[in-house]
Amino acid sequence: MISRRSAIYLLTGCTSVAVHCEAFGKPETVAAPLGLQWGAPSEDIRHEGIELKAVHNTDYGVSFTAVKMSKSLSDQEGAMLSFGMNDALWRILIFSRNYANDPSGVALIARYAELSASLKEKYGKPRIFHRLGDSIYSESRYFLSGIRGGDTKWFSNFSTADLNIQIGLSASDGSTGSWHIIYEYKPLEAAFEKSKKSSEKDKL
Repeated sequence: MISRRSAIYLLTGCTSVAVHCEAFGKPETVAAPLGLQWGAPSEDIRHEGIELKAVHNTDYGVSFTAVKMSKSLSDQEGAMLSFGMNDALWRILIFSRNYANDPSGVALIARYAELSASLKEKYGKPRIFHRLGDSIYSESRYFLSGIRGGDTKWFSNFSTADLNIQIGLSASDGSTGSWHIIYEYKPLEAAFEKSKKSSEKDKL
């Protein structure tokens, strides 16, 4: 799934819902979160007035951080958009502002629950992974310390015919945390993985 991550498939050589059909040139697109379009090239997104700044060394092909988005969540800090090898949007990572001075994660967990409920309404029941760490990390006052160290896990995975989605919590230190939501569009993820393997083979 999405190691914090996720993925869709094909029909007669083209993707089933949004189509990246080389024979027809520009791919068809389909609605994505934040007012974006799955399969859209980066230039189309720039034309919407969204500022893109390159992110290097990701595992998802050509990627950019995106700011000045017309649609965003109230506590969203930013987003990372990934276009694979063929300049077609297939992955969106949304991340929140920092929730500071909250070692127990009370405010952050409440926001996570609120967003999870909205995702469940739209995408169905998730697989939930909520596990406190051992020792001191089982105590609420060390919740974010446990997240930071990887001892505590707090995320949920959603899956539809076309999407894999994950909402989860991260922490930069023992009292500062944030949430993230990852969307991966399966048909174009499949195309990306294929292109990635082909590219690696060419380098051998």
